[in-house]
Amino acid sequence: MKRNNQLLVAALGLLIASCGTGVKKTPGGIEYIVHKSGSGAQLKLGDTALMNVTQRINDSILGESRKIVGAAIPVLISKPQNKYDLMEGLALLHEGDSATFVIPWDSLPANERPPFGKKGDKLKITFAVENKFSAASQKEKDEKAIKEYMEKNKINATKNPDGVYIAVTQEGTGSTPNAGDTVVVHYTGKLTSGKVFDSSLDSTLRPGMPLEPIKFPIGRGFVIKGWDSGLSGLKKGSKATLLIPSTLAYGLQGSPPAIPGNSILVFDVQLVDIKPGAPEPAAPVAATPAPAPAKKK
Repeated sequence: MKRNNQLLVAALGLLIASCGTGVKKTPGGIEYIVHKSGSGAQLKLGDTALMNVTQRINDSILGESRKIVGAAIPVLISKPQNKYDLMEGLALLHEGDSATFVIPWDSLPANERPPFGKKGDKLKITFAVENKFSAASQKEKDEKAIKEYMEKNKINATKNPDGVYIAVTQEGTGSTPNAGDTVVVHYTGKLTSGKVFDSSLDSTLRPGMPLEPIKFPIGRGFVIKGWDSGLSGLKKGSKATLLIPSTLAYGLQGSPPAIPGNSILVFDVQLVDIKPGAPEPAAPVAATPAPAPAKKK
């Protein structure tokens, strides 16, 4: 059983004994009970499903994902790798389903057993499938939410070619940074709910750390794509608000616990300085092959 997905934990603490739909078995022999049958499409290999997961040993809760990350967690449906791989069971579920899978603790390989179990215990994992993730649908959802946020907060922003909305509140001078230049930036980041998750200007968010701007080479992947894109259009000294869709921020995974998955981010930034950097080396030019010698007649 894969630890990266199956032992993630979530809400929906349904006791396995409380369901009267009967015990079923996967083709590999994992027992499970369906608590709720959804009306959505069945999951298949390659799908990313958003699930709430609760993990127990017997009837003692070990953890709930919704309490840990505050939202449904993404699970990539992949091929089972061994007998008790829960991927086999997850591929039987539909959008809207809720089911508990039961695995005998002592049937797992020794290095995969939770340390707080013993022979005879049962590992019970409940999966509640919210829906399947669609990048296209999420992009549309982000676009709508950003426009609503701008209207509510009276922000006049322009969308750049990458999809970042930029509202310049103080125009700087000079040129914009080139890829590889080091930019020096003060910032405050928040969710659309207004909750601030980080700032270079607030000591309460960075206890014990000096209040100083962040420095990094722009356009080199050191920060989220929305930052590289949004800051590249600002002049030195500019102040602006960047509204960054989740697809150009932390995406489906988010950055728990501060940033849930699929979060639109709002950054108030000041481009304090631009320090020239070395340009990217030019790509090698392929040599033109010499023409083949003519054949002698």
